[in-house]
Amino acid sequence: MRPPRSVPLSQRLVYVQVVEGLLEHGLRGRVSPRLKHRLRQAGIDLDRPLLPAYPVPLWERCLAVIIEETFPGVPREEAFRQLAERHVEGYGRTMVGRAVYGVLRLLGPRRLVQRLPQTLRATDNYTEVELTELGPTSYAMKMNSRLDAPGYAETLFECFLRLGGANSPRVTRAGEDAESTTYLLTWNER
Repeated sequence: MRPPRSVPLSQRLVYVQVVEGLLEHGLRGRVSPRLKHRLRQAGIDLDRPLLPAYPVPLWERCLAVIIEETFPGVPREEAFRQLAERHVEGYGRTMVGRAVYGVLRLLGPRRLVQRLPQTLRATDNYTEVELTELGPTSYAMKMNSRLDAPGYAETLFECFLRLGGANSPRVTRAGEDAESTTYLLTWNER
């Protein structure tokens, strides 16, 4: 593993292609005037060109606003799971996402997981991933971050595994502490 990019939380940024993937593509046709207004209040103005990067705390606030406005009445975890599915679909419509997904589809699930550290590193300025192989279709993946969005990251990674041809992918949060989260990634052989 590379030396950690110890970027303080206050300086952590998510790159534009992530924001674009969700807001311009994944939620196309679902951004109500009220959601647009609330996103502007949170720090993302959809009437202006997107910035090259956004602070992670701002992005997390925006995700919470999006589920409140887009999935009213849906339990929080289910809303985040549905949002993650839209995000993966939308990211695949960005220029960067099309290229990344093209590669991921060719790798197969095992090599896709092995490439996740590099793939995720391209989405922000701080993510570091440590993988531990537990078996031919099972990995523990420790990330140097926490996200207050139950089901969101799990669904993102399940969608990525499906892109790589995984059968019945399952991602669960196996543990977390103040600075990291560990996920268990499993799938079945075809």
